[in-house]
Amino acid sequence: MVHFKDRIEVIKLAGMIIDKSDAGVFSASAGSSNSVLKDLRKALTNDKIKGILLRVNSPGGTVPTSQELHDAVLALKKKGKPVVVSMGDVAASGGYYVACAADRVVANPGTLTGSIGVIISLMNFKGLADKVGVLPAVIKSGEFKDIASPYRPMTPAEHDILQALIMDSYDQFTTAVAEGRKMPIETVKKIADGRIYSGRQALKLGLVDELGSYTDAVSALQKICRERYQLKADLPVDDSSSDGFLASLMESKSFLSGNASQQAALDLIPSSLLPQLNKQPLWLMQ
Repeated sequence: MVHFKDRIEVIKLAGMIIDKSDAGVFSASAGSSNSVLKDLRKALTNDKIKGILLRVNSPGGTVPTSQELHDAVLALKKKGKPVVVSMGDVAASGGYYVACAADRVVANPGTLTGSIGVIISLMNFKGLADKVGVLPAVIKSGEFKDIASPYRPMTPAEHDILQALIMDSYDQFTTAVAEGRKMPIETVKKIADGRIYSGRQALKLGLVDELGSYTDAVSALQKICRERYQLKADLPVDDSSSDGFLASLMESKSFLSGNASQQAALDLIPSSLLPQLNKQPLWLMQ
């Protein structure tokens, strides 16, 4: 069996990048952020796993969970285990945050990627509340405890606080891209204005290494492994951990609220500002 041999492990990251630890059928399913993080950590300690093919098909998600996945990829590289990313339909925002840590990034020409940036989208219901006679009563311990309340206009001081939070997260994101892609931070910031790129555009900008399919990404990883471990033949490829009904269902579920191009507009959101994650609030979308 391939599990007992030196091998390449395929791990698939699909859907929103969110730390969703609720008990339930989807919480630990293949492709979810939690499942992928566990798989990456297992690969770190399993001597039989010589390389990791990370298939990314994600429009983004929260800052901390994207960073945890990013750091897990870096840990594998530090231990000498090569990681190659194969981009699927979408590898944008948080999906790109994870991908940029890899040794090599392979995108399809039509993959939607980039969207390097951070956003908080809020709604204000004060006008509607006034019309229907709703008068909110708030008791708080400090001036900013109800920051971004939808029942009153945002104050300039609150705007400045949230803008500073966004820019700090943006700085962390662009720094990770600059380090992962070995690009000057000034170059990264010129193209990190939130826009999405096709795989072909991303190649010209240096955000990916080559254009190709999943098969091409496996071939690239095999080449790295042969050179690194001085092998004469390719390693067996184990993609069984990413197969199955739940993995497919989880991936398709993440796109129910829109098509791929709409989902690619999703950006990193500080998790402290997220409500209960399983409700999928509309303000997650641009």
